[in-house]
Amino acid sequence: MDIFFEYIASINAVINDFVWVKIGLITLIGSGIFLTVKTHFFQLTHLSLWLKTTIGSIFAKGDNDQKTSPISQFQSLCTALAATIGIGNIAGVSAAIVMGGPGSIFWMWIAAFLAW
Repeated sequence: MDIFFEYIASINAVINDFVWVKIGLITLIGSGIFLTVKTHFFQLTHLSLWLKTTIGSIFAKGDNDQKTSPISQFQSLCTALAATIGIGNIAGVSAAIVMGGPGSIFWMWIAAFLAW
């Protein structure tokens, strides 16, 4: 049985090396650059709109003050952030630092900027 699992692990290693080194990373970064250029650098030109409609709407007065929902906007924001950011990202960053060194943080920022 151990031989079978070693065989599966070796096949998985070959597939992972092929996808995440050659094809996957080039496709990921390439699509980020393509979409950044195609949308005319939307993440930079519309930054004020993003901030106003996300974080700014939490503190806005007006129609949002009515209690039509059992939870507040801030509670729903915290829930969404907890589901999005979560333990997986913490473990992913720490694994990247262990495997790639402190320079991996720089490349994560570059990838995050392009895929923003």
